[in-house]
Amino acid sequence: MPLAIVGIFMINILSILLGYLLGSISPAFILGKVLKGIDIRKVGTKNAGATNVKHILGMGPAVITAIFDMSKGLLAMLIAWQIFHLSLPWIYASGFAAILGHTFPFYLKFRGGEGSATAVAMVLYLFVLFIWKGQLGLTPFLIIALFALSLLFISRQGEIVGLFTIPFFGYLIYKEIGSNTQTLFLDCLLGWHFVVIIIHIIKDRLFQTTGENKEKILHWRTLARPAAIVFPLLYFYLGKTIPLYLVGSVALVFLLFDGIRLWYSGINLFLFANVKKLLKEKEKAHFSSMTMFTVSAFLSILIFDKSIAILVLFFLIFGDLFAKILGILYGRRRFFDKTLEGTLAFFTFSLVAGYILSPILGLSFLIYFVGALTASITEALLWGIDDNLSTAVISGGFMTGARILFG
Repeated sequence: MPLAIVGIFMINILSILLGYLLGSISPAFILGKVLKGIDIRKVGTKNAGATNVKHILGMGPAVITAIFDMSKGLLAMLIAWQIFHLSLPWIYASGFAAILGHTFPFYLKFRGGEGSATAVAMVLYLFVLFIWKGQLGLTPFLIIALFALSLLFISRQGEIVGLFTIPFFGYLIYKEIGSNTQTLFLDCLLGWHFVVIIIHIIKDRLFQTTGENKEKILHWRTLARPAAIVFPLLYFYLGKTIPLYLVGSVALVFLLFDGIRLWYSGINLFLFANVKKLLKEKEKAHFSSMTMFTVSAFLSILIFDKSIAILVLFFLIFGDLFAKILGILYGRRRFFDKTLEGTLAFFTFSLVAGYILSPILGLSFLIYFVGALTASITEALLWGIDDNLSTAVISGGFMTGARILFG
């Protein structure tokens, strides 16, 4: 009996090893050597993948590379299933080993490609499998497709699409199917691809963004905005009273600070001259956006019903955040002091927030759609008025009206 167990274990290990060896075959490296006598990892983007092959060697070699790279993991899984007759965890482990082989080939000093094509092929396989088995309906597919198309229109960058679509896709799968061996494997694949995308964006996007735009994105106030999620979370778990006092106190502190500096010009000038990055230039004669955000959060909690107030706060936190970042990076069509891409980002991420929170908050699609739409339009068009305050009041008011009218 122990020998039988050892034999089964060795077959499992052999299948994983075979997956790694299949993955380590690098058509990009081989074609680079055969066709031009070059190491594809040292030219162009220095990545042994289809995109770099297309730029250096042409379309034909790139197609060959893409097909082979996308087939590695699936082939490893097929061998584990049909030849070794392994159970699902070992089949998926063999497929993941192909990604590791592609990324860390032993004969190339463990410097290969990124494994994205191999991972994406297995993700698509699982997605089709879920639909084929009836585990995944048409609605999640349409939602993820529309989300991806919106991001593609905004950024025209596949990496940006993947950056936001992958976590949302993982959420949809978990929501529709739950946790099992297949979804766990899918999470591993998505996680791998997500890390690759993050590394790319940091190296190729953020570090190449310079000057004022980079300063705006990396400004501490922009990066700190998500921390305000504590406001809706406190409201959800503790009820209205404690968050109202807490947010009201914070808003009062900001109001007093702004009131004093605006009343006493000497203090205001001192702050702008000596305390860098605390305030923005446009706030020299106005209340800061930090103040207006906290006031807007306080009014939302005070005026609106719990579910609507929480969603309004998510609009202010995440809709505004992604509108700013994506508008700065990819805004091309300007109107007034906004961009179409930034406004679309506000609407898209607000709508996603509504979709994710609707089962918890008990809001219908019509209500959070109206909220996301009015919030994005308000944020874009009501220039000259603080967009935090106007967005909160108008979107919350429209959602309240929609619920009264349509339930």
